[in-house]
Amino acid sequence: MEEYLKKAENIIRNLATETVNKLEKKKKLDLQDVIILATYLNLRQAEETREQIERVLRAFNKLDELVEVVRELRTAVEKLQREGDTSAALKEVSAKLDEVLARLGAYTIEES
Repeated sequence: MEEYLKKAENIIRNLATETVNKLEKKKKLDLQDVIILATYLNLRQAEETREQIERVLRAFNKLDELVEVVRELRTAVEKLQREGDTSAALKEVSAKLDEVLARLGAYTIEES
């Protein structure tokens, strides 16, 4: 099914190119040409919307990946509060913060 959709999209793009060429040559457009252009514009809008949705989903997935690291960081902080030896706990907290920063650096939210 996906293959047929790709073929249909390519056909629409090719027809739209021909219609735009007509416009550039200042030829008269008939109803079919207008429908082709409208279909092409709808196709482009659908693609842009799909890409935006995918970017939002990727951003949420990236944030979800940080949940486990934050839980581990919270555990390290609780350990720090319970124990008198703070150097080991602080190193663990520091390591977890470095991990969070590394993940945030690797997963920046894309701007449109």
